[in-house]
Amino acid sequence: MPKEISDVICPGCGVLCDDIKVKLKENTVVTNYNACSKGNAKFLDIAANRILKPTIMTDKATKEIDLDSALLKTAEILINAESPLLYGWSATTCEAQRLGIQLAKELKGIVDSTSSFCHGVTLSALLECSWSTATLGEVMNRADVILYWGANPIESHPRHMSRYSTVPRGIFRQAGKDERTVVVIDIRKTRTANIADRFLEVEPNRDFEIISVMRSLLNGYRPNIDTVANIPLKEVDRLLELIKEANFCAIFFGLGLLMSAGTYHNISSLLSFVAELNQFAKVVAIPMIGHYNMIGFNHVCSWLTGFPYGVDFRKEHPMFNPGETTTVELLQKKEIDAMFCIASDPVSTLPYSLTSYLKEIPLITMDRQMTPTTRISKIVIPVALSGIEVSGTAYRMDSVPLYMRNILTPPDGILSDEMILQKLLELVKETKP
Repeated sequence: MPKEISDVICPGCGVLCDDIKVKLKENTVVTNYNACSKGNAKFLDIAANRILKPTIMTDKATKEIDLDSALLKTAEILINAESPLLYGWSATTCEAQRLGIQLAKELKGIVDSTSSFCHGVTLSALLECSWSTATLGEVMNRADVILYWGANPIESHPRHMSRYSTVPRGIFRQAGKDERTVVVIDIRKTRTANIADRFLEVEPNRDFEIISVMRSLLNGYRPNIDTVANIPLKEVDRLLELIKEANFCAIFFGLGLLMSAGTYHNISSLLSFVAELNQFAKVVAIPMIGHYNMIGFNHVCSWLTGFPYGVDFRKEHPMFNPGETTTVELLQKKEIDAMFCIASDPVSTLPYSLTSYLKEIPLITMDRQMTPTTRISKIVIPVALSGIEVSGTAYRMDSVPLYMRNILTPPDGILSDEMILQKLLELVKETKP
């Protein structure tokens, strides 16, 4: 008889849906309810391309080794490196992230997450301005205007609109979608734009101009133009009035805005604009975080070092300088002589010119399944799946921490990220000169 478990948290994306119901049979998820396509991949495809034994790549071939030998060799490589980079962290628990940052400090290396070329720019913008934000629960219960800027949640976060922003009935929005106005600003008509009430198609790389013009209009300065970034000024006027007259407006911004020309200046300008709008209406801004615990790393790293990502421990004190201590630039300058990768797949996400350099240096990867990164790694250490096979804490995209309880038991001999990092940290402390 299958066992049923309710209120399971899904580690599929930054929404961290907590209403998943699963049926288990012989330590396997046979059915799940409420999960989207991303959640299905997490719950139902756990065994796909699973790594069950640590491996090491030699001149002749790749061979299996025991875990103790893999950790000993990993510690040796990291200790002997002058500039080791500990990278990834966005798809593991806060408990593991804490140990990883401590390990980087012990090694006098650099620790960075995938957020350094993703939503980490949002954290850089926060160093310059204030942030008016809210929880997803507040948005669901109160928001009557939803604005997606450079985001396409139907494809990136499939249950975002149905759970929190557009469709659900809230305490003060009993009619659900009938009481909300959805606006999309993007460079093309996406699936999300197709169901929006209003769509503004902005010319690529000109989002900053739209924000600047809206701030000018808000402050009583009307530019002598008819269009801005391919959008008629009267449409910008209408959007501004809609936001000012709202009871509660939630602006969700995605990578489309972050990767537009201006990068973090787009975000700092948007956050300043949101702060100014609060003179007229309640307006909040929330980033559309992709990886389920990416923003969790930013919080943990800020607690421990004072900086959100890209922290360099090579000197006596931690240093943070985006563009110098972050992964892309470190690989471009070939400053890294060893890389420890956890909970990420840089070979699939970084430009080839950077990933080709990873073949020239010792690369150690901790992952539960085969990826392009594990295929070129000198050492591969298998781990349990955080959030499903291992319990732990993760931060939702609105910075609300949630505790994920495990529903499955990992295969024999497979440890959690936290347990392996604890062993590695102790080994480094014992063996380093």
